[in-house]
Amino acid sequence: MRKTGGFATEQNVIKLLLQSILFMQRLIIFILFLSSVPNSQLSAQQAPCSTEAHAQFDFWLGDWTVYHPDEDTIVGNNIIQKILNGCVVMENWTGATGFEGKSFNTYNTRDSAWNQVWVDVSGATYHFKGKRKEGGMKMKGQTSGRDGTTILFEMDYKPDPNSGDVRQTWRQSTDNGQNWTAIFDGIYKRKK
Repeated sequence: MRKTGGFATEQNVIKLLLQSILFMQRLIIFILFLSSVPNSQLSAQQAPCSTEAHAQFDFWLGDWTVYHPDEDTIVGNNIIQKILNGCVVMENWTGATGFEGKSFNTYNTRDSAWNQVWVDVSGATYHFKGKRKEGGMKMKGQTSGRDGTTILFEMDYKPDPNSGDVRQTWRQSTDNGQNWTAIFDGIYKRKK
């Protein structure tokens, strides 16, 4: 009987060991599954702004010295970078006179347009909307003057495919687009 009892006990021990191994395997698989869930959610959170359309303004990214287009005069410095998981192109402008401003540029998938909000130390805020056209970025906006007149804006960013420089022009019209005046014209050259 002892042999039978011993054999039954050994069988129980083996059975318990096999059950424990099976339980551990299932537990490891479950832990691996749980650890993969946050990673897949994080990947989904990083992916929304990684489309080709979200990269349309990437030519403007960098640390730039900005020059007057007709002279070798520095008009300012600009650092353009992507923030918030690549969903926002942020501009950090410092003019040669110390004037500072920032713009925040986002791509809207609903209307396939870029939106820019410019803010500066004078308290001004301007809104622009545009698209990638003719090898550059073209934006338009409007505001009201102090006297209530409508002021139209056009802003163009044109990269030079040979040098990598970018030319930015900002024009305004106070007569509903019949006449335009340049309020900014600069050539961006990457800092070395």
